[in-house]
Formats: sequence, C-alpha cells, structure tokens
Amino acid sequence: MAVELEELYEAIQPLYEVKLVTESCFKKRIEWTHIIENPDFTRLLHGNELVFSAALQYTSEEWLFDFVKRLIQANAGGLIISTKKEAKISPRIIAYCNEQHFPLFDSDWDTPYLDIMRMFAEILLRNEQRDTTLATALKNAIYFPGNEEAYLPHFERNGFFRNMQYMMVVLSCNRYRTENGNPRLMELAKKIQYSKYKCIVAEEGARLFVMVAGEDKNTVKQELTKICQKDKGVYVGIGEVVTGLRSLRDSYEQAVSAYQLTNTAIASNILVYEELGVYKILADLRHPELGEAFVEEVLGPLIKYDQENHTEYLGILKEFFKNDCNILRTSEAIFCHKNTLNYKMNAIKKIMNCDIMSNENRTRIMVALYFVSMRR
Repeated sequence: MAVELEELYEAIQPLYEVKLVTESCFKKRIEWTHIIENPDFTRLLHGNELVFSAALQYTSEEWLFDFVKRLIQANAGGLIISTKKEAKISPRIIAYCNEQHFPLFDSDWDTPYLDIMRMFAEILLRNEQRDTTLATALKNAIYFPGNEEAYLPHFERNGFFRNMQYMMVVLSCNRYRTENGNPRLMELAKKIQYSKYKCIVAEEGARLFVMVAGEDKNTVKQELTKICQKDKGVYVGIGEVVTGLRSLRDSYEQAVSAYQLTNTAIASNILVYEELGVYKILADLRHPELGEAFVEEVLGPLIKYDQENHTEYLGILKEFFKNDCNILRTSEAIFCHKNTLNYKMNAIKKIMNCDIMSNENRTRIMVALYFVSMRR
C-alpha cells in the first residue's frame, strides 16, 4: 500500500495552505502518515511515512536541522511542518533537504492536520484496494484467459488496454523466507510496483508474477539484471512480449519455463525465454514424465551403474559431449590422462550397450543430458 507524494500534494494543494519548499517531491512513495513533535520518536518510524509536525518544540534553526536529519536517517518520506511567522525555514535547511532528496513542506499555523491525514488515509486505502483488485485480475488473466469479464474491466479502468503489448516476469527469493513471511520478496514487490514501468505485481506461492505493459524487453531485462547481480538469492524468468491481454498466459508460461531453469541447466539467476536455445523446446513439453522416461531409456543403465559402483561415468559422458566428443580436450578438462579416459569411454559404451558416436545415438544422448541438467 503506497501512493506517490506528488499525488497526495496535488489533492490538498487547492484546499489547504501547504507549500512545497524543496525542488520537488523526489518521486517519494508514502505508505502512511504520522504526527511527531519530539525528534526522539523518529526512531519508531518504519520508513516511507509522511510526517506532520506543528513544531511545538521548535527552539532554533539547529533544532529543525537536527529533526530533519533524524527523519532522513529513519527513511521518512517527507515532512509537513507548521512554522510561526517569526520562525521561517532557513535556506540552509532547504538546501540540505534538496541535497538529500527529502521533500519538505511549510504550512500555516492553523492548517488542519487531522483533515489532511484523513484525506491521505482515504487515498492510501483506495490505492490498496486498486492494487489488490489488479493483482486478482492478473491471476484471472493468466489462469482463465477466456473469461475476460473477470479481468478486462479492471485492467482497462486503470490504463491496461486489451491490445497493448505485455510481458510477464516470474521472480522469487526463497533464501529469505522466514516463519513470518519473506521481507525481501515484499521489498522487491514494492520496488517493482513503484518503478518507472507501468506494471502490476501479484504474489502467489512464494513467487511474484509481474505484468509489464508497453516496455522493451531488453530494457526490463537490464533493470532486473542489476537486482540479480547484487543479490544471487533472487531468481528471475522473463517471457516474450505478446500483444493483447488474452495472450498473457503464453508469456507467463514462457517466464515460468525460464525461471525454472535458473541456476540449474543454465548457470544464471536471470533467464529470458528466447535465449534458452534447445532448452526452450524441452521446457515446453507439457508432460514432464516423458522427459524422465527418455532419460531412463537412454542413460538409465549408466546412472544405475554409477549408483551401485560409486563411479562418475555420467559426469565423464557429459564432459565428453560438452567438449564436442574430443578425447584430448575432455581429458584436459577433467584432468585425466587420455589413455585412462579412453579406457573409461570404452567402459561407458559397454554399459550403455550402444555406439555413442553414431549420429542417432549422439543426438539421443545429448537430449537426455539436457533433460538431466533441467532436472537439477
């Protein structure tokens, strides 16, 4: 639940004597409001609150400067303060607030704070209702695309029109889950929800579903890559750009396929569906048990032999194919003498009971190895 401070200011500006004295509202998002008169109580703030103060303890410019510094340290979203005629806000304090991107408002001594706070609360709650409705509409669009009445009116009322271009993103960060929830996931949900992109964020099953409207895929990927580079515990899958709300499900399923392959078959915590290569075809199989059956058919004897004899023939076979079936390059990659490797490759051929170098068998083995990588 949050709303841009600029939107709140526009709502009260025609009605009350409240003046923005900093350069702008600095794109601040406000989650709630509080009245604070004693600077010592700033430590109780959770962050992103808009603070009101009548400056009852105002004694000097230094007092107000200290108050502002404490609010900034507490990650407050801004300050509306009443000053008497003889106690105007100094240029030094205004310059400091601009430097720190902290919105500061001056108000008349008689400004009815309670009325303004009530108005803000109504706007915040209305925004929360809208976000909840849109999140539900997004789930309906994904799971029941044919039932347009369950999502289309809600989308179009909020500027998400039926024939726009959309892209789905799936994100998780299960490393941060606790008994009381996942604070990191909630932090990321807010970061994305209130980013520069026109999007809807929904949470389900410890993951975020994000619908991004009218944005270039590479631009979105770059922003999400920054998050994933800073935090290796975040996993992201990005689907294709589709036209029309009824195609959201396609982009969602692509995003899920990419997400499920992160840090498994492909060593990256962010993947784009179109960049999956052969995995794109394999991940699209609607019946995963077919892949398991194929692995058992092609590699089953080798897997069983490794389990029973504590060998690592499957890993050697994977490295052999990774190095284009070249004995010398494979021996260098696994630090094994080429004669020893030749012996092991002959053992592998005998266990699998096939010529692994024939075109058909090479194809079958490579596909089976892809499935093994996806299984992890």
